Amino acid sequence: MSNLHNGNFSVRNISGTALLVFGAALAYFRIESSAERFAGLLSAYGSDAIGTLPATGLAIARLFQDVALDPTPGFSFFVRFLVSFWPIAVVFLGALLLRKNLFPQFMHQASTGEHSATVAQGVRP
Repeated sequence: MSNLHNGNFSVRNISGTALLVFGAALAYFRIESSAERFAGLLSAYGSDAIGTLPATGLAIARLFQDVALDPTPGFSFFVRFLVSFWPIAVVFLGALLLRKNLFPQFMHQASTGEHSATVAQGVRP
């Protein structure tokens, strides 16, 4: 039988797949909306939109200067920065749940105690 017919439909596999697809879709939609906003900015301002790139760089430099001089709001900025990457965390969680099905050869090596150096040399422990 092929692998499709004897698949393992456990709760772990189903939830891992759902999290993986959900996180990937969220990440795609976030990137797509950012690209759409950037394209809208370029079409709205035309050739003047090129001036927004140095302005953005100066704003980021000013932000780093404010954080360096007064580190108190830096923590909230760091937390907001990390929260913006939560779709990627969902993808990693889904991959973690599916690690036995996505990478079965690595799970076999880890369970038998084989290391890549001994496998490459052909030496068995």
